[in-house]
Amino acid sequence: MEGNRAGYSIKKLSINNRGISLFSAVLIALFALLALAGLYFALTKLLGTSQTIKTYASVRDAAVGGIHHAVIMIQSGSFNEYSVGECTSSPIELKFKLYGSNTLFRNNITVCLNAYKTPPGYEITGVAYSKFGAGYKGFIYTIISEAEGPESTHSRIEAVYAR
Repeated sequence: MEGNRAGYSIKKLSINNRGISLFSAVLIALFALLALAGLYFALTKLLGTSQTIKTYASVRDAAVGGIHHAVIMIQSGSFNEYSVGECTSSPIELKFKLYGSNTLFRNNITVCLNAYKTPPGYEITGVAYSKFGAGYKGFIYTIISEAEGPESTHSRIEAVYAR
């Protein structure tokens, strides 16, 4: 048995790659870094999803963005506990920027639950229509978005959203 071991030395088992593994590892790392940089650029600059403070082209666009923000809040159920005629106790305040400016501006949003109407195809429930249907369908909200910009510019947009 000892005679067979003598033919296998450490020198025979070593593999001589001559640096190709180092080159391929560096090349793979560069491609991975490039892919991550492209993903970061796409999320921050092109889509604008990672910004906590949105940047708009005009004060009117900021007011429209406030309406969209309120609709998302309504769809997520933030105002489900409101009764008819109830509004937000204090306006929802969003900060925004305008292109070419680093100054922060304000957008105040007020949401009111104005009415309830039974949607078509749903059964009328309760005594004298006192109960709401399932899934908060038929709620009618009024959304008021007031954005204030530079040099006393002001934009007010009122919208009605029916669920």
